[in-house]
Amino acid sequence: MLRGLRRLHRFEKRILEIAKKNEKLVQIQQYGFSRKTSSGFRFPIYALSIGKPAALKKNPVGIVAGVHGLETIGVRILLDFLYHCVDNPDFFPELHKGKLGLLAMPMVNPGGVALRRRSNPAGVDLMRNSGVEAVRSMPFFGGHRASRHLPYFRGQGLEPESRTLYRFVFESFFHVKNSLIPVVDVHSGFGSVDHVWWPYAGTKDPCRDHRLFEAMGRFFKIQAGHSLLNFGPQSESYTTHGDLWDLFYDHYYKLHEREKSWKSRFLPLTLEVGTWSDLKESPGKIFDRKNIFNPDGERKRETIQRYRKFLRDLFRVALTKERDWQIQ
Repeated sequence: MLRGLRRLHRFEKRILEIAKKNEKLVQIQQYGFSRKTSSGFRFPIYALSIGKPAALKKNPVGIVAGVHGLETIGVRILLDFLYHCVDNPDFFPELHKGKLGLLAMPMVNPGGVALRRRSNPAGVDLMRNSGVEAVRSMPFFGGHRASRHLPYFRGQGLEPESRTLYRFVFESFFHVKNSLIPVVDVHSGFGSVDHVWWPYAGTKDPCRDHRLFEAMGRFFKIQAGHSLLNFGPQSESYTTHGDLWDLFYDHYYKLHEREKSWKSRFLPLTLEVGTWSDLKESPGKIFDRKNIFNPDGERKRETIQRYRKFLRDLFRVALTKERDWQIQ
């Protein structure tokens, strides 16, 4: 656990560095705590807001990472992006000029980071924890309730980390009017291909904004130059129980279903970073539970910095309106 605590401390130190880099632009808030470890430790969950107050209220975008404690490359990508945005005003001027506001939760599962495990300290996989029942989910991998000592355990109710993330999303985005609201969750996963997924994870039925998501995917892949990213609903790859973004997405539209004039669109996306490009050189990595979802040292910096432009381009979606996408 000591090694994991050191890593957690480095991430928290970086979060504070970002907050101090421009105190007029960046605010830090403690949003909640992790589940306690067996030793009685619990860890704070922080959120950062970057931008002017009016932009954060009227035109926000979001990014989160660290839902799975082993996937620390996602935390690194998020922190690198935030630091680069704050430190280089010309890279993302919309943040500095008050056109957009960026809200971030860098480590949803700090207990998992400290313990160096995928799950939270209670053994619950947070991305199987929402209670949403999938249609023909993958056996075991898609979530189960057999034992918390096995991976992909769903738990019996929303864990503290899941509730904290929901409150963050609800308070930050659910009441924003007349806006497209992209929110990206950064993960790392199997394979060497990067994916950008939209809902649903639990069913192959198209989500309400399927055509808008498809139009965005075509734009990013063909016109914006992000040709190496694969875009589509998560269920095209596999289906799982308990996806948190399925829950949040459905709650958003249930909240506004009687408001006929509601124009905003909540657009959750998952950036799944393929981290197995070095598998030919290091085949033993596939058996390394701690590093299977993270690139090796030589490729780490390149991987971390690779997504800056895509994340910036994605968040600029919030400067458009639904009609701009010529949905067919």
